[in-house]
Amino acid sequence: MTNWRSGVTPTWCPGCEDYVIFAGLQNTLAKMNLDQDKTVIVYDIGCIGNMADFVKAWGLHSLHGRCIPTAVGIKLANPDLNVIAIGGDGGIYGEGLSHLVAAARLNIDITVIVANNHLYSLTTGQSSPTTPKGTKTKSTPHGVPSVALIPVELIKTVNPKVDAEHIDCKEPLKVNEAMERAISKKGFHLLDLEQLCVSFGKQIFEKKSSARG
Repeated sequence: MTNWRSGVTPTWCPGCEDYVIFAGLQNTLAKMNLDQDKTVIVYDIGCIGNMADFVKAWGLHSLHGRCIPTAVGIKLANPDLNVIAIGGDGGIYGEGLSHLVAAARLNIDITVIVANNHLYSLTTGQSSPTTPKGTKTKSTPHGVPSVALIPVELIKTVNPKVDAEHIDCKEPLKVNEAMERAISKKGFHLLDLEQLCVSFGKQIFEKKSSARG
């Protein structure tokens, strides 16, 4: 079985659910027995982008919000490659939203994995496009004024034929299963992975808990 770990120790905060995504990707790539020389992962900027150092595969650390067009270019240049784009909600749903929409319209055969913690956490907790309305953050001390973007609904509206899933990182087995579905199927696939930022996302957890209660 191919070893997909680079040997570099991950540096995320203790308890960060990026570890769930990292473990899920490792398990999925190994289980699917993909050709390591034909697998390319493009990473966005942000906490999850640090995974570029931890995965033993061809990879590129792109500019913020530009992992998807980079992945699309790689796939167009060599359609035989397995191409995965990984980023956070800030890069992919903020700076890179138009690229996400374009890729979904094209239904190009790439997998997009998003670590969605509803914040720009690498820069210590500013609001992102998926931050719930009314949430107080460093950039919105009086509360986010706009409604939150719902990625799966948006992409299914853009192109009902593409695959788009929302999975909570609190269910790691489902994360693994969703990754395998996404990578194995032809065409565009968005995998929106819900997570909590343990360092800067307490207010979001409390807001969601009160809404459910």
